[in-house]
Amino acid sequence: MKNKIKPIYSLSFLIVFIIGCCNGQNKVFLELNQSPELLNPFIKSEPLKHASIAIKAVDIISGKTLIEYNPDLTLIPASTLKLLTTATALEVLSPGHTFTTELCYTGYLDEQGTLHGNLIVSGGGDPTLGSQYFTEHHGDVFGKMAETVKKAGIKRIEGKITGDASIFGEANIPDSWMWEDIGNYYGACANGLSVNDNSYLISFSTLDGINQPAVITGISPEIPGITFDNQVSASGDNRDNAYIYGSYLSDRRIIRGTVPAGRSNFTIKGSVPDPALLAAALLRQKLIDLNIVVSGDPVSIYSSSPDKKVILSKFQSPTLGEIVRITNSKSINLYAETLLLHLSLLNGNPSVENGCNYILDFWAKKGMPTGGIFLKDGSGLSPVNGITAEQLIYVLRYMKKESVNSVSFSYSLPVAGVSGNMAIFGRETVLTDNLKAKSGSMDRMLNYGGYFTTTSGREAAFVVMVNNYEGEQDYVRSLIVELLISIVESF
Repeated sequence: MKNKIKPIYSLSFLIVFIIGCCNGQNKVFLELNQSPELLNPFIKSEPLKHASIAIKAVDIISGKTLIEYNPDLTLIPASTLKLLTTATALEVLSPGHTFTTELCYTGYLDEQGTLHGNLIVSGGGDPTLGSQYFTEHHGDVFGKMAETVKKAGIKRIEGKITGDASIFGEANIPDSWMWEDIGNYYGACANGLSVNDNSYLISFSTLDGINQPAVITGISPEIPGITFDNQVSASGDNRDNAYIYGSYLSDRRIIRGTVPAGRSNFTIKGSVPDPALLAAALLRQKLIDLNIVVSGDPVSIYSSSPDKKVILSKFQSPTLGEIVRITNSKSINLYAETLLLHLSLLNGNPSVENGCNYILDFWAKKGMPTGGIFLKDGSGLSPVNGITAEQLIYVLRYMKKESVNSVSFSYSLPVAGVSGNMAIFGRETVLTDNLKAKSGSMDRMLNYGGYFTTTSGREAAFVVMVNNYEGEQDYVRSLIVELLISIVESF
């Protein structure tokens, strides 16, 4: 039967109960017997009538189950899958690991300051180059590169500005990503040379009124060669209901849907078709701003060049610990997918499949049963990922109890009522500044996994997964909040 509660009565349980009662220690009975009572208001609620549900909470120190319901049911995790990816990356690469971007050139520099060759930005898989989340770390990184070129005495470049993304090769889009996702910012593909979170802004004017065309007024930054078939109109709905359709490395984009009427500058975000080309274009413009003449157009390459390179400078990424913090607290799909490709390099050729296999092998060696897991990406954007609450609990408990990277992992999770996308979750309840978790949501799916401390002081790991609920997401979220409050206050 679907969603059936595991039976809790057995001969051994009755013996424990009788012994406990004889000693005046009936806490074991209370903890086990109250589980259905705690769960019934949740699992029997109207929006979850036809849903698939999995719940588990365990005491981190003892490993004892506090409560569970369908813990071995495979469900779609959405962004809670980032728990698995980021935990693996921290364990394998360490929180202090960084990724290196090199500025270099081929050919030779003559006495007049002319470079007879190509200037190359060689990506090392840093997903944060030019990112809005790391402005203090990188600053104007392409301006810095241009200044480096000028200080090297280069006044003219008789060649091309090249974005080299060969570390990961070409087009690592997970096969099962949806067409309506990959053209939008949250579907930005991992790239060996990422820039600006591989996203750009499209600005619309909708001052002509409802049902009138939304006019594109600007693109930031300018994307080389990109064209738009704009089918967006203005509506009375005050939400962004526009979607960008277009493939990786393709310059053509179709935009469909609606944006709010009466706006002079309403923006939506798209995914950059060719991030390495954009990086080269941004550097080229910075060079021109410094009066350095560049003869060639910007280009991108996705296979390694045999030419000998002269390195001018290196740019280090933020630490992996910092990247993981943003990955989980802001739920950045691009960062998770980039970490997956870095893991894949340890498993042979860079590919999504190799990265997924590496993660599975890693946790299998740690003792986690991997039956029922279906990994198709590192971020959870694929709708055909599958994992159980039991397996997520294994990762959460391991990272808290066994891992030397416990602090970095725990710090990456947003705090209920305080930070990230958990800022309003359980606000002004027992969960505030207590529970920390990674959320994951898609249409009709809402999941959480993380940690809390019970009112009796027990540190616990928990997972709540709900697939295919009915009704509004905010209401289902409120049901999850109520459930977690009950669990926290009952143990």
